[in-house]
Amino acid sequence: MVALESPAATGLVKPGQRRHGGGRGWTIAAGAVLLVGLGLRLALGGGGVGDRSALVMSTLLAVGVWLGARLLSTPRTAFFVVFGVVALLDLAALPARNAPEYDYREAFFRTDQVVTAQVPLAADAGAAPAQPRLVLLVEPVFPAGETQPRFGLAGEVGGAALGWDCAFPRGLQHLALPVPPALVPGSGPLDVRLHLTGSPTRESDYLLVYASAPRGGFLVSLVGAADVGSGTTVCTLRP
Repeated sequence: MVALESPAATGLVKPGQRRHGGGRGWTIAAGAVLLVGLGLRLALGGGGVGDRSALVMSTLLAVGVWLGARLLSTPRTAFFVVFGVVALLDLAALPARNAPEYDYREAFFRTDQVVTAQVPLAADAGAAPAQPRLVLLVEPVFPAGETQPRFGLAGEVGGAALGWDCAFPRGLQHLALPVPPALVPGSGPLDVRLHLTGSPTRESDYLLVYASAPRGGFLVSLVGAADVGSGTTVCTLRP
């Protein structure tokens, strides 16, 4: 004689029941990991447009990976997969070691193109620096057979029209433009609008001006003459 017993009577657990019994807890844990990872990613990036796009892509990737792992394996495995993905994405958002101060550049090859910036005074300066200099990160490009490009530099600083004579070397360089001290405000930013003069061309004579998205635009700063670094190209203010 064969006796039949139900699983409820014997206390036996089906394989499917054991596999999905703790699914809710692991799912909640995976969601918490995702939220914490997104918060860290936002803190590391600063909340710019690119950072917000990265948050959306990270969410989609983490959810997709979790769903795939959940269908193919256990909730516990899906949790650790999501944990690894979120950790890798946050590590990728860390700033690079010895990263350059710029992240993009713009070519100026017409006299109507304008480099605009609002240059703040140093917070600890207290007043306009002595013998102020506008410092830009630039790279002049001109033919190999020429000693100087066919363009110059002029613009408006603090509402006053100025021009400079610059002896450009080749390659990436800091460019220092003297500014009359009377044009530098005691507080608040200094409005700067620079443009090329002469005969620049798109093909052979143009100026690359470097910029940084985290710093809000072109790399323009105001320093005193004593703070101009070595190797900087110092221009002469036209009378």
